[in-house]
Amino acid sequence: MIRYISLLRQLHRLTLYSILLLSFSNVHAEQHSVLTDSEGQPIPQDVIQQLLNPKTSSRLNKPKATTNTVAPKESKPQKKAIKRKYVNNPVLEQELLEDMKAGRVARVKQLLRAGIRPNYKNYKGETPLGIAVSRGWASMVLDLLEHGADINEKGARGVTLLHIASAHGMIDVAKILVKNGLDPSQTTDKNWTPLHIAARYGHWQLVQYFISAGVDPDIRNSDGKTALGLARHLRHQGVIKMLSRVTRVRSLDFSKVKKSKKKKHRKTASKKRNRSRK
Repeated sequence: MIRYISLLRQLHRLTLYSILLLSFSNVHAEQHSVLTDSEGQPIPQDVIQQLLNPKTSSRLNKPKATTNTVAPKESKPQKKAIKRKYVNNPVLEQELLEDMKAGRVARVKQLLRAGIRPNYKNYKGETPLGIAVSRGWASMVLDLLEHGADINEKGARGVTLLHIASAHGMIDVAKILVKNGLDPSQTTDKNWTPLHIAARYGHWQLVQYFISAGVDPDIRNSDGKTALGLARHLRHQGVIKMLSRVTRVRSLDFSKVKKSKKKKHRKTASKKRNRSRK
């Protein structure tokens, strides 16, 4: 009897434990099924339905427009093109040329400010810009170009301003002319480049500059000579060393070849004449 009672008590305890475990598991499942926010508070069912709806969820998930707090960069003011008003006065244009020849630079600048064009050319073909280039007045060359001087002017036999600067060894003026758009490879009527001129007169600085500017050292003039051939003929040793490193073809004197051809032609012509007389 006593054993039977003890067994009943043990069964009663086991049933109580099982009931407690089932209730605890249900509560725990309910807690996990409830959606909570970042603070641990349960989210209302209305909000959950809006989130589950694809139309409303796409609106809610859109990122909010943020305002830029960084101040925009200030754009640099662009330089306006200077519009110059020129005065057509041939007398003052001739006076500007004469002042350039006399070296009256202050008077030349005064006339340029007054709007006188610096493109007057006399019967000798002299221009204010040509005089400034030949004398090596770099600042004056810049002033004349700013006031509308023609950088593409040519003299007799197609000589350009860069050829004049090369003949006088004016490297600063040559750089200004090239920077303002003058082609360093431009040739004269006899196919002379500024490199030919610089090598002819032994201006090694100009030779070095023209090589770096991309002038082809293998170009031959109308006499068939390269810049290296001219330097060798006149024995400019420094120029010869520079040009011998970059010149690929041999500098042959084609003028002698032409003369030999002319002599052969004359001999054959004289023989034909003698045969016809016989």
